[in-house]
Amino acid sequence: MINSEVERNYKEAYRMESLFTVERLMHYLNLRKSQIDYLVRNGLIPHFKLPNGEILFRVSEIEIWLYSCRVPNDNKKFEKILDRSRKWKRQQES
Repeated sequence: MINSEVERNYKEAYRMESLFTVERLMHYLNLRKSQIDYLVRNGLIPHFKLPNGEILFRVSEIEIWLYSCRVPNDNKKFEKILDRSRKWKRQQES
């Protein structure tokens, strides 16, 4: 009984998850419509295409997609800046 209720709640939450329109995604990613259209047209970004032609994007899939685009940083100078920033933050908190 409890497991089925948890599963039902999980499915409801998943179904109600936030979706982005093209316009909202433009603001979220700071991209132009033509750039998003290119990503959609070439299948480079996860999306849904509704029967009326509207394109929607699931927020969680966009976040995963963004993470997959991440470029690792091997820059030692950047690491030093981060270390200094963390030290300064700790000093401010003390």
